[in-house]
Amino acid sequence: MIRIVFALLTIIALFIGLVMFPNIATQPVRIEMLGWLFETRTGMFVMLIVVALSVWWALKLILTLSFQSPKQLWNSLRSGNSKRREQHLQEALVAWIDEGEGNSQKLLKRSKNVIPAWLFDALSLCWNDINASLSINDEKDPPMLIALKARLATNPEHIAKLSLSDRQHYLEAWLAVHPAASLALQRKAELLGALGEFDKQAELYENLWNNKKNQAVITPLYAEALRMAAKKNNEYTLPNLRKAHRINSQSKDVIIDLAKALIASGDKKGGERMLLTYLETHDELDVAKAAFAALEKDALHNFKQIDKPIFQRSIAGSWLRVKLAHKANLQGLAEDGLNALLTQSALPEFWRMRGDWFAEKQEWQKATESYQKAISK
Repeated sequence: MIRIVFALLTIIALFIGLVMFPNIATQPVRIEMLGWLFETRTGMFVMLIVVALSVWWALKLILTLSFQSPKQLWNSLRSGNSKRREQHLQEALVAWIDEGEGNSQKLLKRSKNVIPAWLFDALSLCWNDINASLSINDEKDPPMLIALKARLATNPEHIAKLSLSDRQHYLEAWLAVHPAASLALQRKAELLGALGEFDKQAELYENLWNNKKNQAVITPLYAEALRMAAKKNNEYTLPNLRKAHRINSQSKDVIIDLAKALIASGDKKGGERMLLTYLETHDELDVAKAAFAALEKDALHNFKQIDKPIFQRSIAGSWLRVKLAHKANLQGLAEDGLNALLTQSALPEFWRMRGDWFAEKQEWQKATESYQKAISK
């Protein structure tokens, strides 16, 4: 393009020069070569040179295009040179970034010859309107396009529009062409959870976890699948929960369920110790509530066990200490502890607890004030 513009500017400059200096244009020019004599005017000679160069360029272009197929010829004539098509591709990307899906298709089509056909199909699919059809044609679609359609259709922002059977169809099509796709397997595991098949879900997560791909992401999902499988299958409750605890010992839900299972199986001390050990390093009110349910029968003895500074450093530990003190009729310690809790973190739950205590003593005015503060929080 730059060369063409430069040539045109040169021709225009020559013609302007000949018009401005007619004496030069009318001067005779004599050329003698190989016995031939050529005689003309300067202006005509310049025009002949320009015409000859133009004819040579046109013949060269026709010869180049003649070796191309009709489709390539049409694309070349329509799209221009490669730099121009690259510019169309860049403009399409900018349009997709700035304006969203569906606004870059026209420019993308004009840059089709810049990129391979498979990449063009993939970009067309990614840059299309999110509401466009992502139906899979097993006979016509190449494997990569099938996988891409399934991946887009099962993205978290799109699955709400799909039924469970449609999700399953997409994932099966994806895994049929890419059996080892870890993301497809992970989404299949999520689908199994939605279907309530927690044993199969845990098995699939175990395979992914053993492959050590995205292990940081898979670990909590695997532990949660084992926890749900333990709830559904009473025969393997403890083994599944122990395994979940080994995999993810930081999960409060796993800790609570395993402690309850241990207590139910007769290992009361083991369950209580697990809850209290967790509370020493974690500020989780749900774990404190589970611990209180296990410790309240012998409240006085257990209060002495947890009346330590380590439990008073967290809200959950302080709450457990206050509840056990109240249950053991240590009202002074309980009220002081609750006041400290309200100063540290005035949760609605703490104000309700204070209202309940005043109601037990039939101090209705104070109880009402506490309940009102709980509602206003």
